Amino acid sequence: MISWLRFQMNDASVWAYFLQALPISLIAGIAYAVIRFVKRKRTERPIGLLDETVKLLFVCYLTGLISLVILPVNFWLYVYDGIFLGWWDDMPPVFSFGGFNLAPTIIKALSGELIIGSWVKTMLIGNIAMFLPLGFFLPFVTEKVNRKNIFVVAMVVPFIAELLQMIFGRSFDVDDLICNFIGIVSGFFVCVAIRSIKWKNKTIKDLPTSWSSPKTAEKQQEKTKMKKWIKVLIIVLVVLFIFAVVFLWIHGFQITKFLPRRGYA
Repeated sequence: MISWLRFQMNDASVWAYFLQALPISLIAGIAYAVIRFVKRKRTERPIGLLDETVKLLFVCYLTGLISLVILPVNFWLYVYDGIFLGWWDDMPPVFSFGGFNLAPTIIKALSGELIIGSWVKTMLIGNIAMFLPLGFFLPFVTEKVNRKNIFVVAMVVPFIAELLQMIFGRSFDVDDLICNFIGIVSGFFVCVAIRSIKWKNKTIKDLPTSWSSPKTAEKQQEKTKMKKWIKVLIIVLVVLFIFAVVFLWIHGFQITKFLPRRGYA
């Protein structure tokens, strides 16, 4: 099983990079959940299920994003090889200076210098898709990000990420800046649109009134809790659905190559 899993991680595909980042993302999510639970219990503050779930997903996503975007390519694969196989000597240096790419792909394509093939499309769409959840989650985790400064955030965050990439042996790529900007802004306004629809559909019936009977108020609270669970489930399903569609589209909807192969089980 370990041999097959390592083979999948070393496939140089979107699926491989996802598998590399998944364990550390889950560890970060579990650590965050435990810390938040203990902190809430000590302060005796009520736990907002929907709010905490969104923040938990954001922590997992952000950890995976940093692993894929900033750290050296296949960094976690080398770490797993060291832990499970003892191949620490094969691990390359973590810190090294990377290169530059200041010519956008669209300019190269228009000038005839570059032909936009499937791999280029995969990289461009992947860089947009990776940062789209960041823009979507930001309004939920902080109130400081709004319509006035989202464009500044969408420029600053990718720029800092690109600078850090050069420290870890990767390149400063202007295509990444453009795609990441599009992803963050698009995700933010998708979130704004969803919240606007939710606010318009909200009525006074959703809230228990002070003159309601105890049984009515209790039923209303149960309905509110149920709605929160449904919202959490919808958010999780939407995130998984978007990832699955993007992932399968990139690979031409050929899912058979990701099934276990004989000789690697």
